[in-house]
Amino acid sequence: MANPQLEDGHTQIANEILGALMRIYLPPNQWQVLLCIIRKTYGFKKKVDWIANFQIVEATGLGKTIVSRALKALESRHMIIRNGKTLGFQKNWELWAVSSPANPIAKVSNPANNEKLAIQSTELAIQSTELAIQSTELAIQSTKVSSPRVTQKKKETITKETIQKKEYGEFHNVFLTVEEHQWLKERLQGKVGEYIDRLSGYLESTGKDKYKSHYATILNWYRRDENNGRHKQGIGKLPSEAEITDSIRRHGQ
Repeated sequence: MANPQLEDGHTQIANEILGALMRIYLPPNQWQVLLCIIRKTYGFKKKVDWIANFQIVEATGLGKTIVSRALKALESRHMIIRNGKTLGFQKNWELWAVSSPANPIAKVSNPANNEKLAIQSTELAIQSTELAIQSTELAIQSTKVSSPRVTQKKKETITKETIQKKEYGEFHNVFLTVEEHQWLKERLQGKVGEYIDRLSGYLESTGKDKYKSHYATILNWYRRDENNGRHKQGIGKLPSEAEITDSIRRHGQ
């Protein structure tokens, strides 16, 4: 059992418009399309909106061809304002070129109202242009926020970095490239295994890895110990991360 309630949504329309609609004659198909346009504009507190033909087809159950013909007829009767897919109801009933119920064949038109129709069509075109500009700006912002190409490039970079590094340490949780490991072996004078296991044990005991670069971590630990006097003087200087990156780039080429 149907139980419509205003709280579930309603379409507000002036009584003067309803009175004017009661005095005109329209074919049934045009009535259905006109009511659909009113529902999709006034029903959402809008004067005009982008309404595609398929939306009217789904709402009314009419065929595509019938809907297209009805729209053309309503536009020629000046009962709707149309600009592409942007549709609106012409509430100024004095502009309607329609028939009366008593004489459906005799159509009433008012040429003096052509200027008003031209002004309203221009206003509708301006509104449509503003909507198009807003949509374009939104599309640009969306591209800046989440460009598929940028996202894919980041994924490829992360994947390459992960593949190039190997596992080291007692718990296999220290990650170094082959070249990074070789640099450490040459400069730490036999202490590379000690520092790798030291980092590996620390990572295993804490259960989390806060270091972006294990090479840089070992390098910093070694330099700190060296400054504290735990190593003999004369030990060669370890290469910086920038030097490592340049070396990898040269060998890769």
